[in-house]
Amino acid sequence: MFPDPWPKARHAKRRFVHPENIKQMHRVLKPGAIWRVASDHPVYQEWVMDVMSKQDLFDAPPPAKERPEGWSPTRYEAKAFREGRVPFYWTFTRRP
Repeated sequence: MFPDPWPKARHAKRRFVHPENIKQMHRVLKPGAIWRVASDHPVYQEWVMDVMSKQDLFDAPPPAKERPEGWSPTRYEAKAFREGRVPFYWTFTRRP
């Protein structure tokens, strides 16, 4: 998933990886379920790392800089590569 970065600070509340959405994802996913997020936008990358480091509902390892095996390529990823941006790939695991 390459969610819309909503790069302006005033739009941060609309970002998909948001404290309220993290709670909802935890509610609907089973323990051990995987939540995959990717972004090529530097502001959003920082946001994801910051928000996920402050929660305790998902294991949040550092992002991978190469698409992990089993992830399908997306048109947004292809566009990022064409434009010289480096996507970050996160695999969050729901905690019990």
